[in-house]
Amino acid sequence: MVTKYPLFILCGRDEKKRELIKTLDPDEKYGVKCLIPMLGKRVIDWQLEELRKSPYVDEIYLLGLTEDMAKFDYPVHYVPVPTVSNLAEKLYAGLQYLRKQGKTDTIVSVSSSDTPGMTVEAINNFYEQADKYRDYDYVQSVVTDKVTAETFPSHKRVVVKFIDHHVYPGEMYLMSEHGITEGKKLIAEITGGRTKIKKRNREKKNSPLIPLLRIIITTPRIWPSIFKFLFGRLTLAGAEKAFSIISKGMKITTVIVEDAGFGMDMDLSEDYEVLKKYMSEITGIPYTEGIS
Repeated sequence: MVTKYPLFILCGRDEKKRELIKTLDPDEKYGVKCLIPMLGKRVIDWQLEELRKSPYVDEIYLLGLTEDMAKFDYPVHYVPVPTVSNLAEKLYAGLQYLRKQGKTDTIVSVSSSDTPGMTVEAINNFYEQADKYRDYDYVQSVVTDKVTAETFPSHKRVVVKFIDHHVYPGEMYLMSEHGITEGKKLIAEITGGRTKIKKRNREKKNSPLIPLLRIIITTPRIWPSIFKFLFGRLTLAGAEKAFSIISKGMKITTVIVEDAGFGMDMDLSEDYEVLKKYMSEITGIPYTEGIS
C-alpha cells in the first residue's frame, strides 16, 4: 500500500526582496516568484501539476500564499502564515494547521514552489526511496553535480564535494512532527544555507556547511567529520551522521535523485531564463524572451 504524505509547498518571499524578484517583478505585479508567468502558466503551476499526479501526495498545503494572491482549479489549503515568514515559521504554521485538522504524529513532505522542471517520475523516485525512512526525522533529497551539469552546464548550484558524491540539496524532503518542533534552528540552517550566500560568492566552491559553523564549533564530537570534509575525505553518510549529532539525536538521511530538473529552482534572476528554455525543450512550447 502506498503511503500518502501531506505536502507543504513553500511559497512567499524574503522580508527583504531578493535580486531575483526585484529584477523580474520590479512593479510588484506578481508579488512572489512562484506566481511569475512561464510559458503560459505560473511557475508554481508546472510543479503542482506534476506533484498532483503522484500517488504519494495527499492534500496540498500552501505556506505563504493566500487565496487573494492565487487561485487553483483543484483543492488546496491556504495555511495562514505571513508571506515573508522564514522557513522554520512556515513549517511550524503548517504543522499547527494539520493538528487543527486532527492530524498528529505526522510525517510531511515539503517542496519549494519555484522548481517548474520537476517531473512526476523524479517525484515518485524521491518518495519511493524516502518511504524506507518513515521512522526518520528528516529525509533530504540531493542531486549530483554530474547529472545537473549535463543539462545545465553553468547551473551555479552550491555543490558539496564528499569523497563519494558531489551533491547539492534537491527541492523536496520529508520531515517528522518531532523534527519540525525540535529542530527549527537546524532546519533553517541546513535548508536555507544556500540563500545566505551572497550572489557574488555563489560558486561551486562554496559550501552549504558554511552557515553551520557556529553550531559546529560548539559540538566537538563532529570535529573529526569536519576535518575529513575539509581534506576531501568525508563521505555523504559521514555528513548524515554529523548532522544527526548536531541535531541531538534526530535521525537524518539523504536520498539521491538523479534528475537535473528536480534540483533547479529560481534563486538568481538568470535562473528564470535558464529554466524557461529548459521547459520549452521538454514541453515543446516555443520559447520567447522575457516574462511570459
